[in-house]
Parts: sequence; C-alpha cells; structure tokens
Amino acid sequence: MNKRALFIFILCMMIFPSITSAETQVVVSFDGMRHDFLEDFMKQGFMPHFKKVAEKGMYAENIETVFPSLTSSSHAAIATGVPPSETGMVSNEIHKRGKKLWFRDNAFYSALDSEPIWSEIRKDGKTTATILFPGSNPMYGHQADYAVYYGKTFAESNLVPLRLIDNKAEFTIFKNQKVYIRAAGANTFNLSLDPEMKEAEEVSLNEWGSLSFLSDDGDLAGFSFKLTSSKTDLSDVKLYHTAVTTAEIAGPPGFKKEINEKFGFFPMQDDDIALAKNWITREEYEEISERFAQWTTDVSLYIKKKYKPDLLFFYYPQVDHESHKYLLTDPRQPGYSEERSKEYLQYIRWSYHLADNMLGKVLPRLGAKDRIFLISDHGMEPVHSKLSPNEELEKAGLLVLGKNGKVDEKKSKAFAVASGSIAHVYINLRGREKNGIVRKDEYEAVRRDIVKIFEEAEVNKKHFPRQDYAYYGFARWWDKLVHEKGNISGAVSAVKEAFRLATEKKIKPYEDVLVTGRRRTNKADHENAGDILLVAKKGYYMTQNDEAEVMQPDELGNHGGDPSRPELFPIFIAAGNGISEGTIETPVSTLDIAPTLYELIGVKQPSFVKGKAIRELVSE
Repeated sequence: MNKRALFIFILCMMIFPSITSAETQVVVSFDGMRHDFLEDFMKQGFMPHFKKVAEKGMYAENIETVFPSLTSSSHAAIATGVPPSETGMVSNEIHKRGKKLWFRDNAFYSALDSEPIWSEIRKDGKTTATILFPGSNPMYGHQADYAVYYGKTFAESNLVPLRLIDNKAEFTIFKNQKVYIRAAGANTFNLSLDPEMKEAEEVSLNEWGSLSFLSDDGDLAGFSFKLTSSKTDLSDVKLYHTAVTTAEIAGPPGFKKEINEKFGFFPMQDDDIALAKNWITREEYEEISERFAQWTTDVSLYIKKKYKPDLLFFYYPQVDHESHKYLLTDPRQPGYSEERSKEYLQYIRWSYHLADNMLGKVLPRLGAKDRIFLISDHGMEPVHSKLSPNEELEKAGLLVLGKNGKVDEKKSKAFAVASGSIAHVYINLRGREKNGIVRKDEYEAVRRDIVKIFEEAEVNKKHFPRQDYAYYGFARWWDKLVHEKGNISGAVSAVKEAFRLATEKKIKPYEDVLVTGRRRTNKADHENAGDILLVAKKGYYMTQNDEAEVMQPDELGNHGGDPSRPELFPIFIAAGNGISEGTIETPVSTLDIAPTLYELIGVKQPSFVKGKAIRELVSE
C-alpha cells in the first residue's frame, strides 16, 4: 500500500469508523414495557429515540409473549426460541423434585434447560456478550464470551445516625467491615474503609459519594452514600447508604479486573424500602436508578466497542419496577383517585423516559452494519387484590403449618408456589418430594380435591363506581369493533359482561384451574411445574402469604396470566443493516426472536428451537 492509499485509508477510518466495524446484533430488553403505553408515549413525542428506531425500522403491531407471562419465562423464550416447557422457567420461583415441599429456587439464579443463542453460536466461532439479561448468569453454564450479571448483596441499605466524637465516627456496615468518618470542615467529610483513612473519599453534606473494596472472592463490592444534617453543629448528622453490591463477571483472563477498574462497583438497582421510610427523597431514588441504568449502558457499549461481539444482549428493569409499584388505573384498586392515578402515571412515565434516554446513548454508538432489536418480555396490568392459594389449602387441611409458622411437610399434602398471576400447586408425593406423604394410589384423589377447591373458591367482588361500568362497557365494545375488525358478537358480549360485572356480588377469582400434563398446559409442562396450575382472573395476583383468601395488594401492577390480553402485549422493534422501514404485520411471539437472530447471523438454528424467523426481517 503506497503512502497516498494509506493516508486515505486512515482518514476513512477516522471519519467513517463504522465502515470497518464488525456487524453486531444488539438486543436490548426493557422489562415490563407495554405495547400500548409505548405507542401512546411515542405519539406524544415523549419517546423520541424509540420513535426514531420505529420509523427507520420495522415495528411489530401484533406480538404476544409466552405463557406464563413472567419475566423468567419470557426472557428464556427470547434467548432460546423454546417455551417454558423446555427451558424449565415455568415461574419466577421454581420448586424442584427431590426437595422438601416448601423449598423453592429463584429462577433468575437457576440454569436454563435449553441452550440460549449466545451460548449456541459460540460453537460456530461467533463472539457474544450478555449484560444483566435474565437467564444469562455465567455461574450456571451456557454463558457468553463476556458476561456480567447480578452478584451478591453483602448488606442492605440503611440510614445510620452518626455520633461525632472529636469530629470522628464509625459504624459497622457488615460483618467486621467498618466505615470510618472524619469531619474535615464545616460541611465536608472524609470517609474510608481503612481506620488510617487511607484513600479516603471526600464529600460535602447532601452530595453523593461512594466506597468500594475487593471481597474475599475477588469481586469488587461497593455502595453509594449521602450525609445529611439540619443543624450547624452536626449533632443530628445521618448517613444513608445503598446496599453493598457486587457483579458476577466472567470472561477471558483479566476481563473482570478490566471492568472493575474502568467502571467501578456494580451499583444498587433501586431502593423502595428507603423511599418508603423517607430515608431518601423521590429525586434521590431516581438518581440511584439512573446510576444503575447508566452503569449498564456504559459497560454494554464498552464491551461492544472493544470486543466487537457478533451478538450483544443487555437489560433494563426500571419500567417493570415502576409499573409494579404505580400502575394505578383501575377504580377498584386501593387508594384510587383520578388525581393519584395521574401522579403515579408520572412515575411510570419517568421510567419510560429513562429507557428512552439510555437508548439515546446507545444509538450513536451503532455502526452502519449493526442491527438493534428493542424488546420487552411482557406488559403489565393493574391489580386490585392478591390471592393466597396456600390459605385455601390450609383451610381444606391439605397444608399444615407448625407452631413456627413453617410448613410441616410430614403432615402436608400440598403447597402452592406463587408468582404474579399464576401459582403452581405441588402435591407432596411420596418418592418424588423429600419426606413426601401422599401415596401413589391416593395421588389422583388428592389432585381432584385440589382442583375442586379452587374451581369452587369465591370471594367478595370489588366493584367499580357504578357509573364506570357504562364507560368500561362502552370502551370494551369499541375495542372489539375497532381492533377486531367489526366483531359485532364480541362487542355485544363485552356490553353483557359489563352489565354482569355491575350486578354480581361474588366472583370466582381463579380464571383457570389446570391439571398439568394435559393439552391445555403443554407449553408450561415441565418437571419443575406443579401438579395443578392456577391462573388468576384479571385484577388478581397470587402471594405466598396465607393470612386470608384475598388481601390488599402490595403491588398495583402485575403479570403472568393470559398473554393474549392487550395489557400484557410486549414490544418489538428492529432496525439497522438491511432492515427496511415499515411494520411487522405477521403475528409474532417472543419465541420468534431467537430464530430471527440465528438467520440474520448466518448460523443454522438448533433442532430444538420452536419459534419461527420473522418473515419481514429475514426475507430477501
């Protein structure tokens, strides 16, 4: 290459870096993002970066998630292209055979039974990366080349009153680890984890600071903090600190150290308890969440730039989290008023706006050859009551609690594991469960009894203000006509349903009581599944508590039920290299995302994949 050609090549590298960049498929999950909310916010001009991607790419008009419509189930489906019956993610909490009846594992810290695409395509020499994406924990195999996931929490957040003696104070944050504080001026403090105050962090009152250290396992742990005081003599000074958290980081030698040194410790995701106890303000709560989102974005983009993965997955939880807390849209929900509903919607809007801001940081870092896929795992619907299936089992004598309140598996015949709008009921079968007591010859009788209990269960119905039934009846009628292409019979049925809702006094809160192993449950059948699967009606969700059959909800939004309900529709937008502008009119599922990625990457999909590549994205 002559000097002139070399000069032109270098100049092109500087001006058009994407020309030489490797093609990356970037998959970004925004947990709990509702299809209709995103559409409305884009129309209002509130989500400019999402709107930009939707206008330049392909937007799915008709997409459903899997059943159950839970975070672990759907993310596993997105990653593998197979339903919960094969990934084993039948719930967010999983009971496994051979364990005591009450034992359950967190699905987010459990292995997938089907291989995800980021692990599968490595066999073809492709490079992959996952950052916080549910199901990508490198501790459980099937890992990407570069993986970052939620790690340990050494201590929860706290508000610590400080007693300054000779301008010094200290407190134990966990085990033998202390924090040392020294007043350095009128409103300035030095903080350190070392009693000699080496490498101390200097902060002023009402300003954020942070401290970090290497754990015994070599993980970088840390926390953020803020000092406050209302008195000039600092006699009431307090220190709020976030939880002490770490990340699970896996990759080639030196990768963990590189991420730790460049980006610092893995920050706390959010702090509801501190907000509820008034340890922090709403503004400070949002700052904590924004710090977490920014860390996720920075790490993801750094890995993309330096390691040029063929496939990159990363994840934001804020929309789901705020929607669980603040989806106050149903007059039957506790504390409902139009004013409060509008106030709470602003918190949800904030989470969508944060998602859009993060996307705005990602888009400029995409090369001309890259593609981006914006997805969510499910939507969210309002709930007004929570159900306790274990209370029903206890009333029937099938669940027995000891004096300590724990399940007595030597006397109990069944136990329910709840998650969102579903619950799996496990029979304490001898030979399958540890200390099982139900014989095989009585198994079917016990199962029939459980089915009958939940099919006949009734609770007092929560009513809308009567005038609202006319409104909701009309709204459902209009939806049937507009969205179901003139479905007259459906529209008439919607009005009849509104009339029934206005007059009935009792309600059967379980929409479905399904015997697993039969056709209606085949997509959720797995050895992790219960013997009976309960599905709550709209407006209800399940709880592990057994205080009463029906209780005031701890959350205002939830999911897990019938994925065909519009409020549970997820989002899907694809844009980038070779993807034309328009809409994806073909009905698609979250199962179809992995097959589409296999085809776009050029790797033959495994035979176990059940979804189908989305025609509008892969056809020539």
